[in-house]
Amino acid sequence: MTSPIRPSRSVVRDDPLRPDPGFAELYASLPDATDLWPWKDLALAATPPVLYLGIGTGRLAVPLHEAGVTLVGVDSHPGMLEALRRRLPDTELIRSRIEDLNLGRQFDLIIVPSNILCLVERLRAAANHLSVGGTLAFELTNPYWLQAGASHGVRVQSFDGNGARFKIDYALADGRVVTQQAEIPLVWPDEVENWLATGAGLRLRRMFGREDAELAASPSFYVVAARG
Repeated sequence: MTSPIRPSRSVVRDDPLRPDPGFAELYASLPDATDLWPWKDLALAATPPVLYLGIGTGRLAVPLHEAGVTLVGVDSHPGMLEALRRRLPDTELIRSRIEDLNLGRQFDLIIVPSNILCLVERLRAAANHLSVGGTLAFELTNPYWLQAGASHGVRVQSFDGNGARFKIDYALADGRVVTQQAEIPLVWPDEVENWLATGAGLRLRRMFGREDAELAASPSFYVVAARG
């Protein structure tokens, strides 16, 4: 009796200081996003260009570009930017860690469709690039969702009130399974308004969960903030 063939597995990490080539390869292999909410609506209503922090390999940036959004992209991973330059050769792309970013200009809208603004140093650097009256919109992993055990494909390894470690499994079209290891500080929805004000002098405009979920049950939640 033959043993079943198991899919090959590999593990990648998101490490801005020591970029993992496998992390960029994973994201380059994922299909482009088809659901552009809420980023498309926010971007089309803003004065261009839109600053996109953590732009990655373009799974969201390329569809936004095709929808008519002019972007300036920032990422710390050289492999991510190399892949994206092949797809968007005319888009301005900058390699930098967010906490070190100093573009010398400001933007009407900054979008961050991932959890990378969970550190106050990054939040402050993003706020420094926001024009008066401008909007900073970003996504955060929901601690309530992790506390409840997350969902299939996300394995919580440790959790306390301040941080969490977990693994995310991606089943790729070629049969491989790639696991991303993540360790993040937690920003609780209840604390966001004060965190924005004290950390970066920002004012909360809106906070909401995904379209199909209440805030407490949403895997991530969205924060829309303004200066002053």
